Amino acid sequence: PPHHDIYSIEDLAQLIYDLKFSNPKADVSVKLVSETGVGVVACGVVKAKADHVLISGHDGGTGASKWTGIKSAGCPWEIGLAETHQALVANGLRGRAAVQTDGQLKTARDVAIAALLGAEEFGFATAPLIAMGCVMMRKCHTNTCPVGIATQDPELRAKFEGTPENVVTFFYLLAESLREIMAELGFRTIDEMVGRADLLEPNHELIASNAKLAGVDLSALLLPASAIDAAAPQHKSEVQDHSIETHIDNYLIARCAGALEGGGNVRASFGFPIGNEDRAAGAMLSYEVSKRYGRKGLPDGTISVRFSGHGGQSFAVWLANGIEFDLEGDANDYVGKGLSGGRVVVYPPKGVLYEARRNVIVGNAALYGATAGEAYFSGLAAERFAVRNSGARAVVEGVGDHGAEYMTGGVLVVLGPTGKNFAAGMSGGWAFVYDPKREFPARCNMETVDLEPLAEASAEDVATVRTMVETHLERTGSTLAAEVLDDWVASVRHFVKVAPRDYKRALAEAEAERLVEEAAAEMANRGVDAFEELKRIALAGGYGKLHEIKDAARRSREQHPLPDVVPVGTADKRRGFLEIARKGLPYRDATERLNDWEEVVRTASSASSSEPLAGEELHSQLHSQAARCMDCGTPYCQSTSHSEASALTHHPEKSGCPLGNKIPEWNALVHQGRWRDALERLLETNNFPEFTGRVCPAPCEGACTLGIIEDPVSIKSIECTIIDMGFEKGWMVPRPPLVRSGRSVGIIGSGPAGLAAADELNRAGHMVTVYERDDRVGGLMMYGVPNPKADKVNVVQRRVDLMAEEGVRFVTNANVGGDERYALDALHASHDALVLAVGATRPRDLPVEGREGDGVHFAMEFLKANTKSLLDSNLTDGKELSAKGKKVVVIGGGDTGTDCIGTALRHGCDSLVNFELMPQAPEARDDVKNPWPQYPRTFKVDYGHAEATARDGADPRSYEVLTKRFVRDEGTGALVGIDTVRVEWLPADVPGGRPRMVEVEGSEEHFECDLALLAMGFLGPEDVVAKALGVGLDARTNYKATYGEFATAVEGVFTAGDCRRGQSLVVWAIAEGRGAARSVGSYLDGLDKEGAEAIGMGSNVMTRGRRNASNGDRGAGAARRRSRDSLDPSGARA
Repeated sequence: PPHHDIYSIEDLAQLIYDLKFSNPKADVSVKLVSETGVGVVACGVVKAKADHVLISGHDGGTGASKWTGIKSAGCPWEIGLAETHQALVANGLRGRAAVQTDGQLKTARDVAIAALLGAEEFGFATAPLIAMGCVMMRKCHTNTCPVGIATQDPELRAKFEGTPENVVTFFYLLAESLREIMAELGFRTIDEMVGRADLLEPNHELIASNAKLAGVDLSALLLPASAIDAAAPQHKSEVQDHSIETHIDNYLIARCAGALEGGGNVRASFGFPIGNEDRAAGAMLSYEVSKRYGRKGLPDGTISVRFSGHGGQSFAVWLANGIEFDLEGDANDYVGKGLSGGRVVVYPPKGVLYEARRNVIVGNAALYGATAGEAYFSGLAAERFAVRNSGARAVVEGVGDHGAEYMTGGVLVVLGPTGKNFAAGMSGGWAFVYDPKREFPARCNMETVDLEPLAEASAEDVATVRTMVETHLERTGSTLAAEVLDDWVASVRHFVKVAPRDYKRALAEAEAERLVEEAAAEMANRGVDAFEELKRIALAGGYGKLHEIKDAARRSREQHPLPDVVPVGTADKRRGFLEIARKGLPYRDATERLNDWEEVVRTASSASSSEPLAGEELHSQLHSQAARCMDCGTPYCQSTSHSEASALTHHPEKSGCPLGNKIPEWNALVHQGRWRDALERLLETNNFPEFTGRVCPAPCEGACTLGIIEDPVSIKSIECTIIDMGFEKGWMVPRPPLVRSGRSVGIIGSGPAGLAAADELNRAGHMVTVYERDDRVGGLMMYGVPNPKADKVNVVQRRVDLMAEEGVRFVTNANVGGDERYALDALHASHDALVLAVGATRPRDLPVEGREGDGVHFAMEFLKANTKSLLDSNLTDGKELSAKGKKVVVIGGGDTGTDCIGTALRHGCDSLVNFELMPQAPEARDDVKNPWPQYPRTFKVDYGHAEATARDGADPRSYEVLTKRFVRDEGTGALVGIDTVRVEWLPADVPGGRPRMVEVEGSEEHFECDLALLAMGFLGPEDVVAKALGVGLDARTNYKATYGEFATAVEGVFTAGDCRRGQSLVVWAIAEGRGAARSVGSYLDGLDKEGAEAIGMGSNVMTRGRRNASNGDRGAGAARRRSRDSLDPSGARA
């Protein structure tokens, strides 16, 4: 509100009065926070003549509000609304004001409940904002809104895609839904619904379901106000009496009628008496001016009124351009409040015996919130003079406490003493204080300002002060002004300039920018610069010229391409996303990397990369790229549905990092060069960032808010570099737990899910043993992902070795369920809990003619054989499935298909084709079928495709191809080719159904082929382990577990990863492993609690065959421990 403080209902009443007369046709609304006791306050507000009362709920607030600033503010709107409605009815005030409520109203049900509790108006903000494209970034106050809503930046305004139709549609559907509810309740109008709380009742089932709700009594909340006073109005039914017809401005407007219509060609000048009961003089007159002429107003001096007497509260409030009020006398508080271009002069009556310079002539809060205009006061102003002044120029002969507080613009000249705390929070404008006694520095708040002698200031400042003092003398006849001017040379030495530090810096920066622009203009070629045109259109045309803005923005980017790397320390974190282009970790040259099996990406790891990114190149790139992160208030990149969700129930809109990585936080730390802090923050949520930083498709980047308008932040590259730096710097060292719990956990499978579970459980102090049926630990990361994507020795094995040093025990060549040495009943007995993390290893086959026989292999068979041979003998043992000299066809896309392409190329295949059944993905995201923040299903070129293009001159992929048969030599049975047909995808027969695939007649084609690789995904886990333990399977043949608990129906047996949720990503597997570890930890805590209770009862209670730990013989538990200890690390019996 335009008062500095409201201490009483009288202050509020004056504010309402001022606002009403600034526009008599408008309603004055007062917003109250919903909280206990708000009903009494609302009664006072209505008595103060408010037309409208808004009860605002605790969970509303602007997008700029930090959660910490609003989480404890107020109560639900339902509580405040019910109390307000009941209090107004009880006091006979409900008919005088409309009641509105807001605070996350989104549905028709919300509106219906609000009406029944007493509201007749309903405020919506978040939902319509979302409808027009808001993404709740919560950066409205920083001018960096990426969707062009809360910004004045022309580049960002060009990003706005919202339409009025979207908002209209939202409200139309809301109204239709509300009509259905009203019809069900039997109402025809909202007025009939207002206050009918008797139609609401508590949800007794919900209350009964939670012991904490047992004492909740909603009877007072749901009491109909009609039960308090049935005769009183129950909704707004009358108009507040503001006594507009008796206001002084009616007489002023009548006298100025010609001047108001003349547009400056007719002048009005007259005298008029005034008394202190004449409040807000000038408000309606200014309204008439602005209604006709807008902000520009009338020419200076068009209307001049000479008052005599005592001005009431808010004399010359809102005074518009072209109006001058001279008052011979004095005035009460709020003189010139909100001054908007007019001139106000106050001086004492002629012949008075007192000295004006020593007496108060205007009251408190004069010029509060003034934006333009002039003021001259021959005398003292009371407290809070020119608070929040942003543009007015004023001369006064002394002020009370807190003068120029929070001032942001304008010029003040104070010709006398000031009170304490002058310039507190002042951030703009200038103040010049005449201080011959040198008392002012002790009274000035120096927190944001500097004091400078006017004698040492610029000639422009000296001239400004002199001109204003001369005008003050001319307008008021001030004797003090005359004395100052009589010896001006000496007087200048007594003036002190109050200069806000931020304001001085901003002016200096603006001047430097002006000089740069002038130089650029001199050097620029003739023609139109698109960026300058963009700024011009945006400032002049607003959203009405959105298409022009977008076109200018496009041409601006073409003419001014952005750098992707800037020197360390120069990237602006606040505007980095606008000034720096995306750049990920660079790939090695495709033709060079085809000759080796090293990692294809230049990472910061000197061990795994033959061309590591290091030194200034590394730090400059990561500093620059981290600056592109907008530090969103709602970071979609780190938000997703929990890992407990199955692949079927995981909603695609809930994309982002399944691990909840604190991406904006470690991006900011990298930008600051705080690498070790960034590493600690990254490891809080991700056990193996060196895995995800290399092989994850980065759903976080797909959900990045910046991706709406630009290329997203290169999150994956930053993540990979953080962990690689950790290893390079020696920060990644073993950290074994200090205390062991005495509990044992067996984990079957050493893929990302099993390793993550092992890491978490080991950190918790449990003894963890991981069983892996292959000869090396790592599962998918060891044998499923080729070495060029993730180095096996220097990335995967490095992590395994680190975990082993921390106490995790690994058993390889352990074919659990297929080798009697690793019988599941024995493992179950020897551990307190088992975690099944065996992955989804059943590949999808292609059962067409000619499938059986040599030459057709599953992708994993091909990839695993290659990696094992590479690690065992550097491909000299001949055990790989070599593609050298062969005509290779890879059937199926995705990461696995790409890996097959890259591997076959390195073998030296003769030719390579990649069949994909689906159509080619679009170049850009389909905003209807694939809207942000879903993972973008767009056309991508992975490392294998780039390598094929570099070697063969074309992308190897062929789309919408269906394999009909594998053609074999009739004599030898060898694979010689593949027959295919093109397909077309038609819309589904029913809404929501699958698209229909039809073969295109006449599109049959034959491809030569002697090595076919099937990369068509996986169907689910092998069922050997599940059958042996009695674990059930779900409808998709995955291991059935309680979602959110990871527990199977078999006690003490848990499952995680692809075997539980189906084929998925490495990052999801890690999230699953972490989730399973939490569930196992809770389960083991329960065992410990049962044991402690058994000890307390003095009994020998057994839990799953285990005697409590205080007994010497641990019963079956000892047998389990012996069974576990009988296995040596190689997998052989001890």
